Formats: sequence, C-alpha cells, structure tokens
Amino acid sequence: MSQAAFDDRVAAYAQSASHREGPTLDLTRELAQARPGDLVLDVSTGTGFTAHALAAQSARVVAADIATNMLRHTRTTAPTALQVVQTDTLALAFGEQTFDVVTCRHAFHHYLDGNLAIAEMARVVRVGGRVVIADTISPDDVEVAEAMHAIELARDPSHVCNRYAAQVLELMTEAGLVIERAVHTHTEQDFDSWCSRTGVSNELRGQLWGGFNGSEKVRAAFNVRETADSRRFDWPVLIAAGVRRA
Repeated sequence: MSQAAFDDRVAAYAQSASHREGPTLDLTRELAQARPGDLVLDVSTGTGFTAHALAAQSARVVAADIATNMLRHTRTTAPTALQVVQTDTLALAFGEQTFDVVTCRHAFHHYLDGNLAIAEMARVVRVGGRVVIADTISPDDVEVAEAMHAIELARDPSHVCNRYAAQVLELMTEAGLVIERAVHTHTEQDFDSWCSRTGVSNELRGQLWGGFNGSEKVRAAFNVRETADSRRFDWPVLIAAGVRRA
C-alpha cells in the first residue's frame, strides 16, 4: 500500500457510503468491544470512519495511515479528539503491547504481505487484547474468485488480492491470535460511485460492468442488479476478532 495511491482519493472515500456506515462498521465496533478508556489503534484508517466510531465510545483512539492527506481529513473531521500517526501497517511505529484493541477495516486487500500486516497488529496489541479485521473476501468458488480479482485489479491498481476467509483466519492464528468470533456479511456497492472512487473512465466502466455480467454464476454470487436509476452489486465480507494469547 503506497501513500501516493491514496493521497488523491480523500474526497471520494469521504463520500463512500460503504466506508461511512453499514454492517461492516457496526460489526467492527461490536467485535472490538472497546471500553471507555481503552487505547485503540485503527490502522489504514483512511478517512477515519472507524476511528471516529470508536472514539465516540469514549475510547482513546490513534488513527494510523501511510497517506498524509487521509490523516489530515481524519483529524479535521473527527467529532471527538483523537491522535493521528503516519506509519506503514507493515512496520507500525509503536512498541509491543501498546494497545488494548487494534482494528483494520476495508484495507487488508491492499497489503502486499498480509502475514506481516497481521503480525504487526498482533505485536502492538497487549496480551488479552483484541485485533479485528474487516475486509472483502474471495468467494470459495475459484471461477467467481478469479472474476472478482480481475474486476478489482482493473478498477484499482493498488488492489493486491481478496483472501479467502479461511486464509485470513489462518493468518490471524499464525500471528498468535485466538479467533473469538468471525462473521460473514456483505457490503452493498453502487457501481458508479465505486468506480468514481478510483477515477475509472467511461470505457473501463463498461468493461467492468461486463465483467460483473460475464456469467450467471458471477451475477448470482455478487447479487448484480440494474434498474433505470442505478447499477449495484454486493461484495462478500469477513469480520473476525482474535485475542492475543501470549
């Protein structure tokens, strides 16, 4: 995940309904179980919606991101006080066992090294503390998973991969986290807004929509639908909470 890839996307992400609200935000907050006074780290915070939600629970929140402009937006729009720190999730600028809770929402598919990213989150959370990962995941069907990856990569070159749910849980376990709860849901996406977040051209939009309609299997897997007013689809999501055991 590079700073340049996201510093020019602040306005688009700030308007994204799937980032601002919805089941993934509610479930991340629920699984985090942040209590008043807890010290919480939200990594790859982007425009800060998760950090803001956790700060509203009276937790002390540190919002971390590699992109300067994202952090500036997060700080200036925060409804309550929080700290922002510019740092790479693959090399977090914090000591071991610093935080009570670490969250990462809608960012994991951008990491070149998912194993290292989770290891860093597990490193900075205290023993008994919680790490919550919420992200889009690949369907188990290989054909559908390949279609999802091709669509995502064409739309956003900063995309690395959507892991399978089992892969995410395995990485968390390997990092020393005991899986406490894992919830499957989806994010509803407005196709044109989703394209606009990364500046997709009209020509590429046509190609991407064609990818969503490439087969009945893909259409069904992502609940692809079109009306006179909108084109929409759903991405599958996993929200998982793991507790550091040692």
